Amino acid sequence: MHGRALANAEGFGHCPAAMTETPDHTTASAAAPRAFDGRGELRATLSVGIPLVLSNLGAIAINTTDVVMIGWLGAGPLAAATLGFTLYFLLLLFGTGITAAVAPLAAQAYGADDAVAVRRTVRQGLWAVGIVSVPGIAILLNGEAVLLIVGQDPQAARLAGAYLAYAAWSLPFVLGIMVLRGLLATVDRAGIVFLVTCVGIAGNGAINYALIFGNWGFPRLEIVGAGVATTVINALGFTILAVYVALHPRTRHYKVFIRLWRPDFERLRQIGRLGLPIAFTLMFEEGFFAASTLMVGWLGPLPLAGHAIALQCASVAFMVPLGIGQAATVRVGIAAGSSDTVRIGRAGWTALLLGIAFMSLSAILFWAAPESLASLFLDTGDPDAAAVLPIAVSLLGVAAIFQLFDGTQVVGLGVLRGLNDTRVPLGFAVFGYWICGAPLAYVLGFVAGYGAVGIWVGFILGLGIVAGLALHRFGRRERFGLVAKFAAA
Repeated sequence: MHGRALANAEGFGHCPAAMTETPDHTTASAAAPRAFDGRGELRATLSVGIPLVLSNLGAIAINTTDVVMIGWLGAGPLAAATLGFTLYFLLLLFGTGITAAVAPLAAQAYGADDAVAVRRTVRQGLWAVGIVSVPGIAILLNGEAVLLIVGQDPQAARLAGAYLAYAAWSLPFVLGIMVLRGLLATVDRAGIVFLVTCVGIAGNGAINYALIFGNWGFPRLEIVGAGVATTVINALGFTILAVYVALHPRTRHYKVFIRLWRPDFERLRQIGRLGLPIAFTLMFEEGFFAASTLMVGWLGPLPLAGHAIALQCASVAFMVPLGIGQAATVRVGIAAGSSDTVRIGRAGWTALLLGIAFMSLSAILFWAAPESLASLFLDTGDPDAAAVLPIAVSLLGVAAIFQLFDGTQVVGLGVLRGLNDTRVPLGFAVFGYWICGAPLAYVLGFVAGYGAVGIWVGFILGLGIVAGLALHRFGRRERFGLVAKFAAA
């Protein structure tokens, strides 16, 4: 997938909910980085960002393992699994947006030395997971009926429903991992997330091999086995992270899981106010990419194959600025929580320049070696390969420019989230992707006759508008009142 998948900083120590808890005087900033020169900020951003980048790449590896192993069963099961995962992903994407609010709020509390507010944020993030997961699981358990309603093949819908009957239970664990990841990134312990991802890659492959095909004495469950593996691996990952958070010296004093049953409606509402715009932004963005794929599909199977190759290359490269953007949310949030407007600027621009620098390198690769990249996805014995290759090469040339805007917009949105700025960026997404980008993609692709290349140019325009607006808003952050609330905190 093209992974796109991420309120005011108030003093909560005096609110009624916070006063019911005993503050831990081992404050959040006890280990918070305090060297904020340019090099120090670069090191801090990389320290948080590299494990997140590797975790994002690991998620692609897990998904690829599922696709490959289910594909060994045949085209029918693979098509059904694709339907099931599409429905699952839509619900997961919405939940991801909600849980993405945990990282900036926790980071701001961490920067403000407010351990109680960190604890409240993570706890209510887990409450939000429960609230989102209950209807989500209910929908997934009725996945066959949902797919039939939208006109899918009955046999494919039946198989997809069987897969979702087991995969559905992974939803709260996946979202719970995202909540804990926000805390761990804040306290500069994101490395454990990458280690858990590595365990997930190996474990998912092993369980798939055992249950899909009936190896090692296990029953042959075929597509159902993939659903079981998804839930088992994510439950294991959440458990490992929860134990780590509960026991590690850097996080145990937050006492995240003590009195978890107690709701904190003020903090929960704050997570919702911040997270809902993120959720809709992600859905508008993913919808934009899905629409582009549908438009290329109207051109025929060969352009669609070339599009898939270019998009997959771009998606892998995108994992790097995605991780940098996630790190930027944390770094800007910590600076905002400590009421240091200079550090806010330094953290944001460091992340933006880092993202642009990497995407510039990937753009050079796309320009310099498009045939080599495209050939990795093609079987030279396939008679259609010779026709697909030039299409993929031309799209990779366009994707080189696309990379720069894609990386800038995802880091820019991450920076703004660190300042609790999510509603206006939602407007950026609607305007850039759907009012400008999608119509231009259609006009260039079909009216002007530029085909897949024209559709990708529309892609670039949409991303470029969002990137430009995000940069402008962060550059004028004081004029727009984004930092005043933190400076006065």
